Amino acid sequence: MQEKIEIECEKIAKLLKEKNKKYGNSFKKTVDEFGYACIVIRLFDKLNRIKTLLIDKEKDDMEDESIEDTLTDLAGYAILSKIYLNEKTSIDNEI
Repeated sequence: MQEKIEIECEKIAKLLKEKNKKYGNSFKKTVDEFGYACIVIRLFDKLNRIKTLLIDKEKDDMEDESIEDTLTDLAGYAILSKIYLNEKTSIDNEI
């Protein structure tokens, strides 16, 4: 199990780095501009998609994203949120 955890974390880290490079740190920019609610909205969107895929079974409209992709995105947004909040707290404490 330990090795599987490490493999999944490496996949998430690779994806986050690729997307951050491609989109220019858009998560931080969005939260900076529109506030903490953006964090909740992004996480809620992914949780809602998981609910739809697993419970509501409305897969017809969501063929472009699998449960695995959605879980990976959720983990990624949780990591980005943690980094953002840690950096924000550090900046606030310096003032």
